[in-house]
Amino acid sequence: MNKCKRKQHPLYWFMYVVLLIALATIITGCNNGGKIIEGAITVPDQYTTIQEAIDAAVDGDVIVVRPGTYYEHINFNGKNVTLQSIDPDDQTVVEETIIDAGGIGSAVIFKSGESELAVITGFTITGGSGSMEILEFEVEGEMREIPSLYGGGVLILNNSSPTISNNIIDNNVAERGGGVFSYASSPDIINNTVSDNISTGGGGGIFIANSAAKVEDNIVKNNSAGRSGGGFAVSGEGDTPSIFVGNTISDNRADSGGAFSIFESSPSINNNNISNNSAIVDGGGFYLIKASPQITGNNISDNNAGPLGGGIAMFAESSVVLTDNSIIGNVADAGGGISIYSNSAPLISGNTISDNRANLGGGIVINEESNPEISGNDITGNYAERNGAAIFVQSSEPTISGNNINNNEARRDGGGIYALLDAFVSVFNNNFEGNRANQGGAMHFSEGASPLLNSPDNNTYLGNVPDDIYQD
Repeated sequence: MNKCKRKQHPLYWFMYVVLLIALATIITGCNNGGKIIEGAITVPDQYTTIQEAIDAAVDGDVIVVRPGTYYEHINFNGKNVTLQSIDPDDQTVVEETIIDAGGIGSAVIFKSGESELAVITGFTITGGSGSMEILEFEVEGEMREIPSLYGGGVLILNNSSPTISNNIIDNNVAERGGGVFSYASSPDIINNTVSDNISTGGGGGIFIANSAAKVEDNIVKNNSAGRSGGGFAVSGEGDTPSIFVGNTISDNRADSGGAFSIFESSPSINNNNISNNSAIVDGGGFYLIKASPQITGNNISDNNAGPLGGGIAMFAESSVVLTDNSIIGNVADAGGGISIYSNSAPLISGNTISDNRANLGGGIVINEESNPEISGNDITGNYAERNGAAIFVQSSEPTISGNNINNNEARRDGGGIYALLDAFVSVFNNNFEGNRANQGGAMHFSEGASPLLNSPDNNTYLGNVPDDIYQD
């Protein structure tokens, strides 16, 4: 018996096709980890390249880029537009949406006065080698034009103020600013990972020059600089001081300034985690020249340097305000925690300075006519292979007051304080407890050094070995 085949209505096939298209769209959106914003310009749907989309956009437009590798270097050309991946909060999407400069030029450029409404978010930015520019810097007291390759990953010039957020900026190289370079601009650099970038000069991760930058909640790791500032180099001032807050800065390296190199600048550096950075010469954490930053509430730990300043090295009339930091476990030949040189006069107050190691000055070394004020700190558990486990002073006039100087150990002399050669040390109202040395458990003053004590002495002493004060 023959069965009758029912003929489908044409509308049936139309609806079937519509449903298939809709399903394919949903699946595509899910696979990309996000969705396209209504009204956005899309890449590669509408434009094959990101630069074509920027060129076609007007201020206020949103450009959404699907995952993929885009071999180009892009210039915002003064456009205040948002350039984003399909989901800047999804790490997988960020890793898979790649702007790769292919080793030629800066990967991303802002140099036409873009505002904070020029936004790049949610990309991996890689393969940049910097752009040749001629910029003015002060060198040995004179302004000089310096031609160089600047800004391997991102270059920011000419009073531009872009917002750079939620990106991975890695494996870029330049002479200055391997990951990011800002000059005379005011960028917001927020919540990025800046890693494995190289500068042959300064600023392996980020170089901020004559700028007022906001640098917040970034991970800056494993960058390197041939000269200074493995993580950050900061030089000169913008209209307001730059701000560095809430960043994690680790495993960076340089000749000087493993984490930070700061030259003639006064940024605010607050509540950052600065650890495991290294300097071949000075300043495992910080290298400061003619600088007056405010460094507050940071964890500065397990950094190391060669000659000076495992945690912090300051020179050349630096006047740092160093308050409420944890400076722990840093190592150098002199000044495991802090070294203060060359007429510098910092305020060091309310810090925990502990478990640092050096040959001289496990916690702090002070030299070359420097005059710091050291007050209200806990300086504990530091070690010197030779002299001055807590504080070593030479040819300087520090004021040391109201500190707890406890349980420090020098293999030779001066468990708490060691002073020599025209050192005049004002020591008031401190607590010296449980410090150990060969001579001068609490304090050791060699010939040519003098303590300035209240009369009667208002320091307290308990359990220092072998004695409290030794003076040649």
